[in-house]
Amino acid sequence: MRYSAIVRAVYSSVWAILPEKLEAIAAFLQMKVEGHSAAPEIVQAIRADNANAAARVKSLSNGKPGSIAVLPLYGMINQRVSGDVSGPSGTSVQEFTQQFRQAVNDPNVTAIIIDVDSPGGTVSGVEELATEIYNARKTKKITAISNCLCASAAYWIASQASEVCASPSSMTGSIGVYQLHEDDSTALENLGVKFSFISAGKYKVEGNSFQPLDDEARAAMQGVVDDFYGMFTKAVARGRGVAVKAVVNGFGQGRCLTASDAVKQGLADRVATFDEVLGKYGVKPGTGSSARSALDAPAICAGEEPVIDQDDEMFSSGACTCACEACKNDACEACTHEGCDAEAEGCEGCGMAAAMPDPDMSKAEAEARMRRLQLAKV
Repeated sequence: MRYSAIVRAVYSSVWAILPEKLEAIAAFLQMKVEGHSAAPEIVQAIRADNANAAARVKSLSNGKPGSIAVLPLYGMINQRVSGDVSGPSGTSVQEFTQQFRQAVNDPNVTAIIIDVDSPGGTVSGVEELATEIYNARKTKKITAISNCLCASAAYWIASQASEVCASPSSMTGSIGVYQLHEDDSTALENLGVKFSFISAGKYKVEGNSFQPLDDEARAAMQGVVDDFYGMFTKAVARGRGVAVKAVVNGFGQGRCLTASDAVKQGLADRVATFDEVLGKYGVKPGTGSSARSALDAPAICAGEEPVIDQDDEMFSSGACTCACEACKNDACEACTHEGCDAEAEGCEGCGMAAAMPDPDMSKAEAEARMRRLQLAKV
């Protein structure tokens, strides 16, 4: 069968992607299997989308201290390949990781902006990248912006930033994982075709598309999906500084939310446009707007030090109930809930830490952090 390798890859992968995007991929593959090709105007539209994505990358690499790295996270996410068989090019986790490390290790880069416009993709490599972003928060300020779609695996990655912003017209969330199974047995039977597997190993060919999915195979697939969903929700809880149950029982049930709802429910910290995010770091709109490929080295915007509101007031809160080592030793000023074991007994987040002013945090951001910590008590 033509495109059989791609078809097998689609149906054997575990996906953290918007369902409608995976449906588009499946429909495209079916069209190719049947020997058809996309209309010229569709191909032209895809090429235009690729050009627009490349043009969205702002760059001004001058190697000066105080520069801001802008990393694009566009299109479907795959571990090693940056392509998308059904539309504009996507993002390779492997290549994005290299760009991110380059920005983290650059002494002239003071902050990193992850510009997200992605429906998600496969889960392979995503948790590893998410963990790397989370750990880098200790050394660099990292802002992710939903601009204008940050769904599923893309949110998995974005949620690990120090701050998550949502552009006014964006959709953010879609926390969930799934697999596809296509049962071709009836269609093949009607054609008089029957496949027989000669295999060794009890489960070697379970879940194949030439036979109905039995209960045991379904349970095995569900187990894999549940494992990755658990990994996903735990990462989001870690990145957003809330309890896992706050994610599972709240905003982590699979819906995409508008910008204002994303902020209200804790997926994002504030509503802001891409230019407003740049402005926070002292970069004027349109600065260094020369286009470059999303697969090139990270875009660098030269800006001044972030503008800090010196009039930000302290915020009062209740006593600390956090179970992390810092708080146990009466050193709440060292706790932002990031080092806490959210699963530890009695750990509800450090309200005292939220009350302490951070020189890089505005009043709105501090209030958002307080809301996230309160969610941990749900």
